[in-house]
Amino acid sequence: MTLRFGKHKGQQFENTPKNYQDWLLKQDWFKAPKQEVPLHRQSLSGWDGYSKKGEAIYNAIFEQEKKISEKEDCRQGICSCCEYSKYYGI
Repeated sequence: MTLRFGKHKGQQFENTPKNYQDWLLKQDWFKAPKQEVPLHRQSLSGWDGYSKKGEAIYNAIFEQEKKISEKEDCRQGICSCCEYSKYYGI
């Protein structure tokens, strides 16, 4: 990774001094954001399709996938909220 800031700007991270690497990795602002693990990878394994708990998890997965899809539609500019704002100037 090429650093785009600071004293070692333009250098590869692995070519910087070890003490700088250690310091940088401890900084909260430098840490990569954690990816949200899909619900079905966390807790739906083994569901037989009948329990209330499994049904609740399945419904939560569906809602999570809808939100992801809505964000992607908005990013592409094809969502209804973007269409509405185009026509009404909002």
